[in-house]
Amino acid sequence: MTQLPFHSSNRILRLFLLLTFSLAGFQGFSQELRVLPESVIERIARLEELAEYYLDQEDSQLAVSYYNQISYTYWENQRPDLAVEYFYKAAPLYRRLNDLENLHKLYSNIGLIYLDMENIPEAEKAFRENLAIHREIGDRKGISTALVDMAYIKSLQQDYREAILLLEEALEIALDIDYESVLPNIYKQLSNNYNNLGNIKLGQEYLQKYNDVSQHITRETMRGEFEQKDEESQIEILRQQADARIRELEMEKSRIEFQLEQDSISSVVQAQEEALIEQQRIERIQRQDIEILENKALLNEAEIERQKALQNFQQLIIYSTLGGLGFILILVILMYRSNKAKQRANKQLALKNTQIEQAKEKLQEAFVKIEDQNFRITQSISYAREIQRALFPPIENLSVYLPESFIFFRPVDMVSGDFYWFKEAYIDTQSKKELQEARDKTRLPEKDGSWVPFQSDKFIITAVDCTGHGVPGAFMSMIGYNLLDSITNSGTTHPDRILSKLHNGVKDALKQEETTNRDGMDISMCVINKESKTVEFAGANNPVIYITDDGQLEIIKGDRMAIGGSHKRLERKYTQHTITVKKPTTFYILTDGYTDQFGGDESRKYSMKNLTDLLLSIHQKTMTDQREILEREFETWKGKGEQIDDVLIIGFKLR
Repeated sequence: MTQLPFHSSNRILRLFLLLTFSLAGFQGFSQELRVLPESVIERIARLEELAEYYLDQEDSQLAVSYYNQISYTYWENQRPDLAVEYFYKAAPLYRRLNDLENLHKLYSNIGLIYLDMENIPEAEKAFRENLAIHREIGDRKGISTALVDMAYIKSLQQDYREAILLLEEALEIALDIDYESVLPNIYKQLSNNYNNLGNIKLGQEYLQKYNDVSQHITRETMRGEFEQKDEESQIEILRQQADARIRELEMEKSRIEFQLEQDSISSVVQAQEEALIEQQRIERIQRQDIEILENKALLNEAEIERQKALQNFQQLIIYSTLGGLGFILILVILMYRSNKAKQRANKQLALKNTQIEQAKEKLQEAFVKIEDQNFRITQSISYAREIQRALFPPIENLSVYLPESFIFFRPVDMVSGDFYWFKEAYIDTQSKKELQEARDKTRLPEKDGSWVPFQSDKFIITAVDCTGHGVPGAFMSMIGYNLLDSITNSGTTHPDRILSKLHNGVKDALKQEETTNRDGMDISMCVINKESKTVEFAGANNPVIYITDDGQLEIIKGDRMAIGGSHKRLERKYTQHTITVKKPTTFYILTDGYTDQFGGDESRKYSMKNLTDLLLSIHQKTMTDQREILEREFETWKGKGEQIDDVLIIGFKLR
């Protein structure tokens, strides 16, 4: 097998440059980019060397594969700017391979990344390329989806008429090919664009079509899920049978490999024996030839010198005796060598058998140790899970304080790096003075006790995403949970002040001023003020989404500053936003596990846009129904893929 060249000096230089670039940060799109772990930087450097090697070998198929791996690694590690750079490097290779199917998926991913980065012009270019490729391959379903993406971009640019033209073309194609799943999105966007142009009548008509087709698809989905469960049970039985067959084949493979090794040793011995026999045959023929020549010479001499027969007879006896002795000597030497060769072969065979037995014993010992280690690790993680569960309040306790609420919580491992935290709090003297001044200025309604059932002045609820998941994330979650309890017990109830103190607490707990530790957490926090009927929000990288009963959706993004982590800002002040609740409003706080999940037909991230569209369509349902719909949508999107991060969404409604 050809070994790929790997130059240590180039590798060290690349690692240094990547590490320097990551630590310096990138401010091109007003976002604090995360520092890449050293393991990720090393992986990317190795993948880039492999891509360049296969480019030199003119193997575009393997080169584009490694560029894609680099792009997805950057995307999963919150470096979308670098993910786009390597997606664009892969684009001409896909074109050279005439792989249009993957090329349009690539431009779709680029468009989504630029959309998340709020770079609308670049997003439009990527989605336009995606549409052109779908037209080139004649994929009408893909053309319809790409037209909807382009229409969304035009709506963001306030070019509502162009957006409507694109949506009408997408609608015509979708109806012609019975592409039902895209119809709700088309009708919803048509309604919004006509409303923005002031054509309320058409806006209402398309809104009604949106509601009708959404209900129809929901009913069909529930029927399909029932049938799917029955199919999945049959598939599980077949899968178990297939696993058993695979284990049998693996045991047979091991037996055959052992037999082949034994046969190889036997072949060596047999070959040596055959070589010895062949050598003996050649020597026998040579001796026969010599004897024939000698006999001919003797006959000639006897015929010519008949008178010298007596003298020659004595000489002949001497020669014959010497020849016989020589023959016997040669035969003895050959037998001796043959015996030695057999002894060496037997020793090699015995040594090989001993090595195989020793290898089997070591393998068995290693297998036992691995099983023991796995058992101990699983026990430890299970115990850690019980400790974490004991630390967190039961999910159902939230309904005691907020009857209309839900928590959708799904860790990717046994223990979680995401966690929820809620608590009653009382206003300190200074806060009471500020609240009285706000009431005198805004003439807020007096407290009547009917808004929310909790007895305290305030209620604090948070959704927190710690660095990593599994055991490392669980340790961070315990630190964060205890710090939140300590900070609020000291009387701090304003979300911006809580986050600032939490940032300092994480830095002190992890000694980040003294070490290279960069762990931290992202958080969205809501403080419900019972007396002023307001919701105070502050966030670190994570947003709050709230929707009024009449369908008005708003998103308040958190500050682009994590809790803990980078040392560039010693003091961090977070922004507090105050939302006055004048009508029934549903609030959602979340981590990024749901929107970052890969899936769907094109294996891309779910995205914040899809989540807000889903929440807008279900916000008037009961909290139990909303949680079930979110869980069902997550499973459908993920499909057979793996869950990549912990998932947490909290919803509550205030009237």
